[in-house]
Amino acid sequence: MNNEEQQKTPKKKKLPSVRTILLSVLAGLLSGGGIVGLFLYLHQEEEPFPVHCVTAEAHPEESIFFKETDPPTEPPTEPPTEPITYEMQIDLQKVQDHHAVNPDVIGWVYIQDTPINYPVVQYSDNAYYMDKNWQGQYSFSGCIFADYQCNIPLSQNSLLYGHNMGNGTMFHAVKYYKDAEWGNEHLYFEVATLGKRYLYKALSLNVLYGEAGAEFDYWNCVNMTRPKFEWFVQNIYETSDVWYGDAEKLPEYGKDRIISLQTCNSGANDGMRCILFAQCIGER
Repeated sequence: MNNEEQQKTPKKKKLPSVRTILLSVLAGLLSGGGIVGLFLYLHQEEEPFPVHCVTAEAHPEESIFFKETDPPTEPPTEPPTEPITYEMQIDLQKVQDHHAVNPDVIGWVYIQDTPINYPVVQYSDNAYYMDKNWQGQYSFSGCIFADYQCNIPLSQNSLLYGHNMGNGTMFHAVKYYKDAEWGNEHLYFEVATLGKRYLYKALSLNVLYGEAGAEFDYWNCVNMTRPKFEWFVQNIYETSDVWYGDAEKLPEYGKDRIISLQTCNSGANDGMRCILFAQCIGER
């Protein structure tokens, strides 16, 4: 290629280096008005960040920031989806009369066709009424008492205790629910407080180990978070000897309340307990 052809061929432009660009920008900023331009550039409007894309499901380790709190008041009662012909039997005046005799009386429990028709007492510990009647006097058969932690209208699970007496009294009849035919004919029973009566429907009859070290410590499940409540209900279902509930619709957190009627499973001191779990249908 001769000199004339070289002169006609356009030369490629050399692009400025990054260093050169930065020095130019810096020089402009130092000259004065460039600072305003840079500020406007850095604060120009962009599409809003989609805040919904960060969820507890996507980041389970952050779920601690989405804590549930226990319902502060008695959950609303929904109308039953099935016709219930059961007629309530507990006389609230009788409950209040017993409370006037002993302020520890906080309610009543009644199951049709059984001797279970007793006042319910509650004390600051669970040992006090083990060998006392509802009036606080010594009695080998004790009485029916509520766990000191529970509040029947508010607790997610309330526990009532009673001895398994050989003469059929106290909570001996809880064991009748081992017979599915008998249990299905007695699905409903009542528990009252001083001012209200509640109807319960049997969920299951379970025979469980009821002392320290048990895998399912149901007696420590009174007021629970959502995960523990769901764990509690699932364990009731999985450990049931006789299931009376709806396996497709287990009790729900924040909506349903449960009661547990416990007695010894036999005369042996083996730690085994017979528990009737039931779901509150509502006030009657």
